[in-house]
Amino acid sequence: MYSFLDNQTFTIKGSTNAPFVTLTFAQSLDGKIAGSQGRQLILSGAESMKATHILRARHDAILVGIGTVLNDDPRLSVRLSSGDLAGQDSSTIQHPQPVILDSGLRFPTNAKLLLPTSPTRPWIFTRREHDTEKKKQLEVLGARVFIIDEDTEGHLDLQHLLRVLKEQSIESLMVEGGANVISTFLASGLVDLVLITIAPVYVGLDGVSAVQNAEVAPMFGSITYHTLGRDIMMVAKPQKQKP
Repeated sequence: MYSFLDNQTFTIKGSTNAPFVTLTFAQSLDGKIAGSQGRQLILSGAESMKATHILRARHDAILVGIGTVLNDDPRLSVRLSSGDLAGQDSSTIQHPQPVILDSGLRFPTNAKLLLPTSPTRPWIFTRREHDTEKKKQLEVLGARVFIIDEDTEGHLDLQHLLRVLKEQSIESLMVEGGANVISTFLASGLVDLVLITIAPVYVGLDGVSAVQNAEVAPMFGSITYHTLGRDIMMVAKPQKQKP
């Protein structure tokens, strides 16, 4: 069922200044990834959820925005049992490095990612103008806080982010969301591979759409579809926009 994931290469990239970027998320039939006001929804079935954790295990780092941390308080770890990865015991599985985009340094000091039981402490990326006391608090709790530039629109500069990750020996990055992060990465032209899980449910008009501005989203090529239990996963490569 998961053999198509074995055929994907998550470390080959033309540029030496950035890791390979995989964007993945689950959505409903009406294109929603969360409920009203960002309420967390479990859209993926058991089979596609397992695929997500296989992908996590095959990436060096996993990225979400601060909104996801505040709404879901995720662990961003790999939850697989022995045999889920061919020829690999679950005790040897490497958890991806959590990466958080947090321009306002709102990361909560009681987040699960900062608990002693968390397998990996988060790397938090924020802007140059930030709360220095909050930065110290987070670092005492084990987080690493990176300062990066802002782009022309006042958002964290994704190219600078990727350069820093590459300098930290991150060769592959899995981007999971939420909606603002998904839209920003799709518009940036920095995504190498997209995996979208489509669940057979409707959320309704109050749900949060996966893509906030369809006009800046790229077209896709090299598209394949894979059935995972009740869900369908689309694997595709964004087509680079011509200048």
